Amino acid sequence: MAFRVHTDRLRKGMVIKNDVYSRTGAVLIPVNTPVTKEVLALLTRHFIDYVMVDYQSTASSPADIPSPESVPKIRQKQEEEFKESFHIAETVLSENLIDIVTKDKDLDVPVLLNMLNNIVDKSGNEVNFCNMLIKMKKSAEGLYTHSINVALWGQVLAKWMNFEDKDVELVGAAGLLHDIGLLKLTNSAVLPAGFTFHTELEGGPYGKHSIMGYNLLKDKNIDLKVKQAILTHHERQDGSGFPLKVKTGNINHISRIIAIADTYDTLTMTEPGIKPKSPFWILKHLEDTGYHKYDSNMLMTFISHLTNNFIRHNVRLSNDVIGQIVLINKFNLTRPLVQIGNSFIDLAVRNDLVIKELLD
Repeated sequence: MAFRVHTDRLRKGMVIKNDVYSRTGAVLIPVNTPVTKEVLALLTRHFIDYVMVDYQSTASSPADIPSPESVPKIRQKQEEEFKESFHIAETVLSENLIDIVTKDKDLDVPVLLNMLNNIVDKSGNEVNFCNMLIKMKKSAEGLYTHSINVALWGQVLAKWMNFEDKDVELVGAAGLLHDIGLLKLTNSAVLPAGFTFHTELEGGPYGKHSIMGYNLLKDKNIDLKVKQAILTHHERQDGSGFPLKVKTGNINHISRIIAIADTYDTLTMTEPGIKPKSPFWILKHLEDTGYHKYDSNMLMTFISHLTNNFIRHNVRLSNDVIGQIVLINKFNLTRPLVQIGNSFIDLAVRNDLVIKELLD
């Protein structure tokens, strides 16, 4: 079965399953052509946004299905230690940010980065880290929680992108500080009445907080790339962001990471008027809307790694049936294979169903 794929998401190993025509009607790429760099260049040159790709050629083998025993398990003590480290980090971060805003104090970045390392150390491995960070989301909200989440998601994405250790630390610092300008709106520890992070993500009355945050820190002993990320974390590759409306060339690699982590974490929040959404809904939303707004390679990496960490998770489908994710389709990442009893539902071909909820 063939499905429609944006050219930004084409990867080596895919096979194009329909003739692709130029605007003059000439066949540019014939059916059954494997995707190569030359094919991608040709599609880009002719401004072709979508092609059809064979589903079977992109599906993983059932032999790749991991056994339940191969998936790491979270121990209760480990989860308690993770939560304790997280709550300590919230306290330390809140004290530091408030001191900067109200007393113009300096910032001890190594202390803040060390507390991030303590949280990561408690997880033991990548799968447990992602799972515990998602579980924390069910009982913790607010500026400091969000800032720590953005720092941690940003750092894990930076590692998936093979950033050097120094840049991973810069991502962590930028994540912790990216929204400090919000406190400047009130010059206190309290955010404006009626504030929501979903509204902040769109700019609106809070659109200048990134400039305020940059101005707070521009003279501090902090790496310039971190300051730039604080200023530009709401800018987008296509110029649709705010407040400066700059494009790709003016958004550094630290800021590109923070933009993805910030958006993902915000969309996971439950706020007034916002219904909770499953990570799969959010990742699908980013797939559908984000490839021109965010660094496409970083976004693909984030979605790919995160979805693979959901293997063996129980999920509730939109028809309220509960099953277990057993396989991620490599090229349709948000539509996995779900096992229900002794049968399977392939969401890549069952477009009438979606994952409504990720269960413990």
